[in-house]
Amino acid sequence: MPENTTPEEFDVEAWLTDAKMPEESAEVYKRADVIAELQVVRRQIETQREAATIEKTAHGDTVLRNLERRYKDLVETFTGSKLTIYVRALSPDELRESREQTEKRTEGMEPKLQNLEFGYDTLSRSIIAVRPAEGERTPVQWGIKQVKAMEKAIGTAQMTEVLNARMQAQNGLPRVDADFLPGPSGSDDGQG
Repeated sequence: MPENTTPEEFDVEAWLTDAKMPEESAEVYKRADVIAELQVVRRQIETQREAATIEKTAHGDTVLRNLERRYKDLVETFTGSKLTIYVRALSPDELRESREQTEKRTEGMEPKLQNLEFGYDTLSRSIIAVRPAEGERTPVQWGIKQVKAMEKAIGTAQMTEVLNARMQAQNGLPRVDADFLPGPSGSDDGQG
């Protein structure tokens, strides 16, 4: 704080006007089933390439090209099925409200099931937007039903990625990591 500013002079309410809770994202795929076929085709390509080094034939080249085209199509199917899910941290009031509503809704259930339902509730409240593979970020408001349907369709492992993103948004410190960006051109030390 500058020397001439007293605590009373800093308008924290004005500073907070555009504040937002932390967000994270996770990517899930609805066509993870093609991974097995990708593995099969990859092995076929490797076998065909080995055979091609032994004996060069026009038929072998055609088979290899067809296999490579099939592999490319499968990769496009997989990557085209991506959905980026955006989650945000919940405020203490939102968490408290979620707990109260879950307790009312699950009254009489054993505690283990109540906690599971609380997890679904907080995750559904945290999901704020989605972006399909070739689309734009779209705001959403999902309920527990949509979260459970997604988990059933894509599996627990992928939903764990979404849950991990929610936990990072909720409990982690916001950080920007620009290490993956290339350094300034012409210099490795940033001095050029």
